[in-house]
Amino acid sequence: MDIVGLENKSHSEINKLISQGGKIVYFQYTISLLVITQKKNSPFFYIGPNESTFQYGFKYFLLSLLFGWWGIPWGPIYTIETLFTSLFGGKDITKDFSNSVGEEFQTEVTEDKIKGEDYDWDVFNIKVKGVIEGPHDNFDVKFQIRIFDITDEEETPVFSTYEDFQAQNSRVFFYESDIDEMPYENTIFKDWWTITNIPKLFLEFPRSGNRKIKFKVFVFDPVSRNIYAEDDLTLTYNNKEQGYIDKEENIEYFEEMVIKTAMLVSASDGDMDANEANVVKSWIKKRLSYYKEELRDTEKNRLNSYIKDAYQEIENDSIDIYDVLEGIENIASEGEKFELFQVCLDVAKADGEADDAELEIIHDIADFIDLNREQFRSMIEKTLPVTMHASHADDETLLGIDPSMTNKEIKKHLREQYQKWNARVASSNPETREQAEKMIQLIAEARKKYT
Repeated sequence: MDIVGLENKSHSEINKLISQGGKIVYFQYTISLLVITQKKNSPFFYIGPNESTFQYGFKYFLLSLLFGWWGIPWGPIYTIETLFTSLFGGKDITKDFSNSVGEEFQTEVTEDKIKGEDYDWDVFNIKVKGVIEGPHDNFDVKFQIRIFDITDEEETPVFSTYEDFQAQNSRVFFYESDIDEMPYENTIFKDWWTITNIPKLFLEFPRSGNRKIKFKVFVFDPVSRNIYAEDDLTLTYNNKEQGYIDKEENIEYFEEMVIKTAMLVSASDGDMDANEANVVKSWIKKRLSYYKEELRDTEKNRLNSYIKDAYQEIENDSIDIYDVLEGIENIASEGEKFELFQVCLDVAKADGEADDAELEIIHDIADFIDLNREQFRSMIEKTLPVTMHASHADDETLLGIDPSMTNKEIKKHLREQYQKWNARVASSNPETREQAEKMIQLIAEARKKYT
């Protein structure tokens, strides 16, 4: 909304002037031409405290007086009305304008939990409220979030272990939403509105301990990248995990551990398939993108040497999964454990079938890194669905049946699982449909067992 006298003023500056006694008005005037009569509005004007409206309204008073009468029948009616409003101060819209302006664009970050069927995560909930000023009604925007550690005053980036929260070819945290449409030129979020939830397990801070973390939020045009609104908020967060600076010396050990663990999964069925090896190579390629270009050849040779060493040790039967994973609790974050386990699942999936040996070692890895049971089941369902299992030895784990559960708890759990998978039987995705049908068969067999 353009206001004469308030050009280039921010919302907070306008609100301050209004609180000091200023007001916003417009004037009406009438133009007639025989049978055509139009009642028009002037621009909006800012009227300062103790300032007269006469100097602004007189022009529109004269327009009505000279050109308003001549239309029949509405000319005289509209003219009298507009002469009156122009002479006596115009239309005061200060209250309506104040309500429409609302608050300045603001950000809030809260520490929350989100729960689903297969996860229970601690998250940062990123919310905004206030005004987003655009060029016109129905304009497109994207929301962007960046996170920095400012404990040492400089903005040190926070990393992400999850690709959807990473900048391109980088581990630096970066979130950008899909395109949203703002309905009005001045769109107002009167209540806090969540942009996204960021699971803490995906974040890597520079160091452990109490950290000052700054969240920056931008609202911008998806095409021109012009910023419509921005805000930042700093909070103190106690990071209980090792920071990435703290553990730089352990990176090489972690990478070796991932490669050797993945190779053990590949070899567990007695055959190291070429597709499984390609999964490991793809992971190496991704890891190399994190290094400076001038270091990549050296790091590539080092990572490839881990593959050769693992292959030789497997051939000589001189490698053990527990020896490889020893010490992971001391050097790997929750996000890195998540990453290691996902690579192992991808390897098991690569040849199109998960046999008992592969599933057994997958279970061993999950137990060793203390992966949450629901997270484990969720990842198995997505990467190694039941349709890929060579046998049914792992059925109860797939169904989420814990040995500690009572018969009553198992029955209740199976009912919930049936509702979940029955809803997917009609899926348009044939793979989802087949997986759902298989899971329902397993549920039926388990119900017989626990009846």
